[in-house]
Amino acid sequence: MKTQYSKKNILKLAGVSALVLTLGIGAASAFASSDSGKTTQEKIQSLLDKLSVASENEQRNGQLVDTPHGKVFAGESAEKMKKLHDETMAEVDALTARPESERQKAVDEIKKFSGKQDMAVDYKNTGKSVYNPGVMEEVYTTDYDQYEVDARNNKIIQFGPRPLAVGEKGKTFNTEDKYSKSELETMARQFIAKNVPEVKLDDLSANFGDKEGVNFFFRWEDTTRENDDMHPFIQVGFSRGGDLLSYTNSLGL
Repeated sequence: MKTQYSKKNILKLAGVSALVLTLGIGAASAFASSDSGKTTQEKIQSLLDKLSVASENEQRNGQLVDTPHGKVFAGESAEKMKKLHDETMAEVDALTARPESERQKAVDEIKKFSGKQDMAVDYKNTGKSVYNPGVMEEVYTTDYDQYEVDARNNKIIQFGPRPLAVGEKGKTFNTEDKYSKSELETMARQFIAKNVPEVKLDDLSANFGDKEGVNFFFRWEDTTRENDDMHPFIQVGFSRGGDLLSYTNSLGL
């Protein structure tokens, strides 16, 4: 089946990027103008405008198909617009991301977290944290995993399997019935004590869950406050075979 890509999605993503920059580049928008005479924000808007014009032109002259959700690009038009969108977002990110030398601190933290100092870590992009839109986070990927890091202090906000390409096989986990829920909770507590010793779990409210008795998730919430209609929390997931599934810590956001 040929790739399909909608103009609506392209512009939605572009709009999200613009909003990210409005909320998150504070200092960046105040940068001295470059030799082009444009501020960072103006450069970004110019890139997004070009993407919008290209999308509108392709909608008039390119390949479109009808779907239950409206018309979308198809075939070469879909591939062309996806490529243009990705290139534009990369240019936008280059204007707002921290310098590579500063991002190295996040890479070091990821390697420390994983316990693999020789692991390849790839920077992907900078955006808003879903747990607090006022905080900018950086996304990194490794062989099978994805890390979201607080750009202010290099602390890991979230860890878990990275998104997969079509047809790509993902990470596998040990699901043999090896550990009880109580034993896994102890492992989760030990994991938190090792990686974020400043977190005092006894001061938080426990909210545990599992999926079909195979994957267990141990969450502790700070019910005294909310960020974007959600209590800040820390959560660790383990399979019953003892494999680490995921980790999230929004307490510091």
